[in-house]
Amino acid sequence: MSGAPHPRLEALTDLIYAALFGETTWQAFLDALNETMPDAKSTLFFHDSIARTGGLSLASGIQDAEVDAYNRYYARINPWMPKAAVRPVGLGVIAEQMLPRSDLLKTEFYNDYIRAIGCESSVGVTIMRENGRSFNLSTLTSSADPERNRANADLLSDLAPHLKRAFDFIRRDRRDYENDEIGLALFDAIGVGIVYLREDRQIRSFNKAAERMLAEGVGLGISGSGRIVIGDAALGAQLDMLNHHHVSASTPPSSMLVKTKDGSVKCTVVRLQSDFITAFLEGPTIALIIERTGPALRADINETLARNKQLTAAEMRIASAIADGLSLREAATTHDVSYETARSHLKNIYSKLGVNSQVALVRRLMP
Repeated sequence: MSGAPHPRLEALTDLIYAALFGETTWQAFLDALNETMPDAKSTLFFHDSIARTGGLSLASGIQDAEVDAYNRYYARINPWMPKAAVRPVGLGVIAEQMLPRSDLLKTEFYNDYIRAIGCESSVGVTIMRENGRSFNLSTLTSSADPERNRANADLLSDLAPHLKRAFDFIRRDRRDYENDEIGLALFDAIGVGIVYLREDRQIRSFNKAAERMLAEGVGLGISGSGRIVIGDAALGAQLDMLNHHHVSASTPPSSMLVKTKDGSVKCTVVRLQSDFITAFLEGPTIALIIERTGPALRADINETLARNKQLTAAEMRIASAIADGLSLREAATTHDVSYETARSHLKNIYSKLGVNSQVALVRRLMP
């Protein structure tokens, strides 16, 4: 790197610190960086060289569909990333330092992605790297001239220490959800379990209520390696979906009923809001909230009803769900039957037990 500083260096540096302290946005910084190269598209992105995955955390000039395509597929075949995974942190480079252009032109990544979004080459810099995962700033451009692009690679070298300083500050200042004793205690006070999870279902922490529920075997448990074990396939699939880096943190919470030996519990999974640098360093944080849906059915009820053959097995399941505090529609969902079938079972239950309402049914079944 030689010669006079880039004419936009000072303005871009000011934007970094303005974004850090909330006076502007990181999007504004990327938008301004785009002005330094022809047809530029800038992005802050992560790449995991071990898992061969990655994602655009924030982008300027790239359409949502193009971001989604990169996150879901092209991150895995980005031919620049093998060299980027070992290049010196803080050193801005041009694309030709990562892969000869003659080789790039033969790749699916170039022909189906880079050209499709109107670009020919790029410059980039690794801001930080930990455990095989790197966080990078890159600008794609329609310029394929290495000499012209070199000036912008040098600009990224000059910006890198400021970005590193800003992201270190964000990291220190982040909210530590899993060690928030007040928050955990509040959930304990209302008898609700909460489990904080990282990638691969690894447990970060949980409150006392969750510890008791997991020990009781409420359809959930803990493996010997400290991962949460989920017996319900739908809940497991939802949790794994939220753990993907490319899923928006604004994805709404999802709740479902999980059957247990004593009835069911309501489980809600929430992807917690976090800044992009914390998500890069630590992965997504998922909160799993576990609530009992109601008091347990009396232990002798099933035996009595079965012995007297008053209710069929299907009717007993619906009666148990109602006594457990579920609505009829929730009972139908829990036991994988249609609402109409559940309603038919409920009518039979009323007739056989001599009751005419759900309230009367609960009184009949509970102590």
